[in-house]
Amino acid sequence: MQLYSFKVPLIVQLYYSLLLVAISQIVHTSHIREICEKRDIFFEPFQCQLYDLDVLDEPITYLLYDVNPSEGFNLRRDVYIRMAVFLEFLRTQRGYRRAKLVLPPWSNLVHWRSHNIDQTQLFWNHFFDLRSMKQYTDVIDMDEFFVEYERLHGPDTVVMLDEVYKLKHFENMFENGVFVDKFEEHVCPKSHDYDAGALAYFGYANFSTDEFTCLHFQGSAMLLHKLLETYKSARIHHVRYVLVLNAEIVLHDLWGNVDYWEARRSMRFAPELIEVAGRFRNDMLDSSDEQDRTTRPARWMDERGHRNARGGDYLCAHIRRADFLYGRDKTTPTIQSAALQIRAKLLEQGLKTVFVASDCSRMEFYNLKNYLKRFRVVRFVPESYEQRLALKDGGIAIVDQIVCSHARYFIGTYESTFTYRIYEEREIIGFPKDLTFNTFCKSEKDMNCDKNTVWPIVYH
Repeated sequence: MQLYSFKVPLIVQLYYSLLLVAISQIVHTSHIREICEKRDIFFEPFQCQLYDLDVLDEPITYLLYDVNPSEGFNLRRDVYIRMAVFLEFLRTQRGYRRAKLVLPPWSNLVHWRSHNIDQTQLFWNHFFDLRSMKQYTDVIDMDEFFVEYERLHGPDTVVMLDEVYKLKHFENMFENGVFVDKFEEHVCPKSHDYDAGALAYFGYANFSTDEFTCLHFQGSAMLLHKLLETYKSARIHHVRYVLVLNAEIVLHDLWGNVDYWEARRSMRFAPELIEVAGRFRNDMLDSSDEQDRTTRPARWMDERGHRNARGGDYLCAHIRRADFLYGRDKTTPTIQSAALQIRAKLLEQGLKTVFVASDCSRMEFYNLKNYLKRFRVVRFVPESYEQRLALKDGGIAIVDQIVCSHARYFIGTYESTFTYRIYEEREIIGFPKDLTFNTFCKSEKDMNCDKNTVWPIVYH
């Protein structure tokens, strides 16, 4: 048999070499860069998201926001859902298909009492699983924003915002008895938010703007699209930076619909906090996901509706105190009344242990235990100063919520956002509604009091 040999042309060798390099890039690239220009398609094609060419002609819109400093941790989570659902809609609109939502850091919230630890400018990934949230829409933490801004504008650069909108309620929200979605510009009062270009934003000293607009605003988040279009500059910008102040004024488009629940389901807690809560459940409450039938899929997108969760052999009670004793005294029970209501539910459910999530004082907790002497009363306390320093007050509250969301039975405080967030977690996990949507009454003698509204989870 005669063997033939032939020389492969140089151009063919070069072609196959480039092909091997390309395949190698596809196989080994695990990080996808999100800022891509047309030139990147040719120079770094496997580091970029695959956009249509017409989308790459659109500007990148960075939407930043903040919430009134007096608002607490759990209402801020709700404001995030409004903004995330809005962004997901916005990214379907021409001119905004590359929009990103920049998450405002957490800084010394009003309910955080540990003044001996640093709780300023905490990023969202301290409390939540950002990878999970990014699977709903394009959100970035503040440190990620600074990295992207530096890449686009160079290091040590002041963040120049193109537009800042400070929202405020209309004085008469129901003109002629009708609530109408609208916004209207008004003269800005003297404020510490804005001073000769410099902008006070969560303690950062590197934010500035030349366009600060004060608006009366009422309506859903979708009205922000009209606002952005109304004030959009006629000049073509490659990147647009917009900041909305007092975003809590913006309402849900449809609270409790599929969009709401998808954004909410994506807000899984940081793995470190889930681990701390899991150890506590195992050590103190003999509770685990396997035996409690509370195991969740690895991805929130794979969750399906069911009501099969059993929960651990304990009751959880969220007892709100502090400002509720004064602002909501007509619906907030005394410690003794709360104890009597807990006792009745423990007996009803055949349980002997109650986990307490509360901002009550040490004396109030001592009294609660005395009222429930026949039962085991448990609460989560950091094991050490080092653990408190690592968790922060927000992390401790989340551990409380995780433990409550895995209890056999839950009873919460009337009109408390902390209670609402636990309701939501239990709906996602799949508990029967009657074991979740329960509310303390002002008195154990009047159990026909006003209760929190039942908002069941919605899937497709």
